[in-house]
Amino acid sequence: MKHGLKLAVAALSTAGVLAACGASNEEASKDEKIVTVGTEATYPPFTYKEKGKLTGYDIEVMDEVAKRAGYKVEYKAMDFKGLIPALDSKRIDVIANQMGITDERKEKYAFSDAYTVSGSTIIVNNKTDDIKTLEDLKGKTVGSTQGSLYAKTAEEAGAKVKYYKGANQVLKDLEADRVDAAMNDRLFVLTELKKAGYKVKAVGETFDKNESGLMMAKNSKYTEDFNKALAEMQEDGTLADLGKKYFNEDISK
Repeated sequence: MKHGLKLAVAALSTAGVLAACGASNEEASKDEKIVTVGTEATYPPFTYKEKGKLTGYDIEVMDEVAKRAGYKVEYKAMDFKGLIPALDSKRIDVIANQMGITDERKEKYAFSDAYTVSGSTIIVNNKTDDIKTLEDLKGKTVGSTQGSLYAKTAEEAGAKVKYYKGANQVLKDLEADRVDAAMNDRLFVLTELKKAGYKVKAVGETFDKNESGLMMAKNSKYTEDFNKALAEMQEDGTLADLGKKYFNEDISK
């Protein structure tokens, strides 16, 4: 009888372990205090690798948020177009990759408070002088990464969109005249275009002021903890310092 009881208890224990293993990362990490974060890792200065180590503005923000909230971060690098599907399938818990906070996205996903406030700009080949505004993009071909909000903006302007895996591929084809224009965040343009040496330039006024935050599943268990950490970082100047490190200005407000 006791032997049978032991077997029953063992069976229940095994079932519990299997159930825990099958739980989502978010459910499991509540006890383990681990958060799995998806990022592109090819979008400097926000998220990139330097000497094989993942770094960048978004990465440092995420690391500090997790530290203050009491979580250990496990990063998964992937193409930009794979980030939201990975979140949908629960292969990751959070996206840290300059994810724009939009009404459309907020219908399905949760966001932390914004840690970046910026805007968009048009980029053209150095030899181009007939594109300066969104209206000028009508009938043109614009390069964009899959899943980017810039693609939607280009289509609304009447342009044809050609998709790429990452921003570097877009700029290379723009430089080679395979597309007429591209769009990107003004902060990316300010810091990376000159550094990378591409023969392209930003034109026109900054448009579509936007805010970016950490993107999570709806009703995520992380949102409250992360917002508390971000508020502390805003209050004690940590966010301002990180902005100055990468952009020579506070980009958090």
